[in-house]
Amino acid sequence: MRDFVQGWGLTIVMLAAIALVFVAAWAHLATELRWVRALTDYLGSELVGGQDKSPHKASGSLTLEALRDEVNAVVVSSDPVWAQRQVRSWEMRAQRLEPAQVFWIDLLRSLGLLGTVLGLGMSMTLSGSDVAKLLDPLALAVWTTVAGLALSIVLSALYGMKLTVWSDACAKNLEAWDRRRRQDREPTP
Repeated sequence: MRDFVQGWGLTIVMLAAIALVFVAAWAHLATELRWVRALTDYLGSELVGGQDKSPHKASGSLTLEALRDEVNAVVVSSDPVWAQRQVRSWEMRAQRLEPAQVFWIDLLRSLGLLGTVLGLGMSMTLSGSDVAKLLDPLALAVWTTVAGLALSIVLSALYGMKLTVWSDACAKNLEAWDRRRRQDREPTP
């Protein structure tokens, strides 16, 4: 066990954990961004072209089909409270996109910092005159910091402005579409 902690074993395990967190973050953000983009595009096409002219009508995407069904359910719903809750849930999902990115980036940085603190702590607890034993845990400190920071930068570069732009566009389309939906439901005098 001592060789695992003082050697490269713990460093490799920590780096693997940081890589797994990065993959989870990337998959989560990609999935949520894909949904927000699909909702934004679908509602935008509904606003511009109406239901009959929708370019997504023939699309075979499961995400688009699910969104189409949800949108149609809101449009034909006789329960205005349920319809408003559904629209609000879409808004909340789109608004959670940016905080999700911040969470994942902070988690990656924190894992890198945890490796730094562990490596420094292990280095300090080792006593003796053998300099190699004193410096071995510092590899954990250095490489986990590098991995945590580098992967958080990659995540920021991949999704930095995209999430903000698509989240804002989704909010605008949702607002305009919901306003039109409510106006269409009101009886004309």
